[in-house]
Amino acid sequence: MKLSTRVRYGVRAMIELAKQPDNRPIPLRLLAKNQDISPKYLEQMAASLKIAGLIESVRGAEGGYRLARPAEKITVWDIYNVLDVSVDPIECQSSHCKRQAICSAGQLWLEMTKAMTQILKSRNLRQLAQTEIELIKSQHAHSAHN
Repeated sequence: MKLSTRVRYGVRAMIELAKQPDNRPIPLRLLAKNQDISPKYLEQMAASLKIAGLIESVRGAEGGYRLARPAEKITVWDIYNVLDVSVDPIECQSSHCKRQAICSAGQLWLEMTKAMTQILKSRNLRQLAQTEIELIKSQHAHSAHN
């Protein structure tokens, strides 16, 4: 089971946006630098996220990208649905398989897909941003003691 790079990078970028005070826009180049993502790759993801209504662009000297909705209203599932090309987190051809009715492995994949989907739907950007802020503070405190 592996999430695509596109989803993993997209979630990281969205968490970075969620960490911005007062939903302040952040320039794409800075967002890419902060998350160690290629600006061109991030630009492609940003276009998809913008079309989906998850982010918006702001023009001008203080412009960039910001969340289009409150961070607590955007789940990881929302991001996954925009950035992943597959239908399910765990793909199985069971719906087109003549073994579907007797396949215990297919049943297991279905159960895993449901569990993974539930986890992705249960986590929002506000939660992830807060966790990341706490992790960074903890890391800085640990580094200061060494």
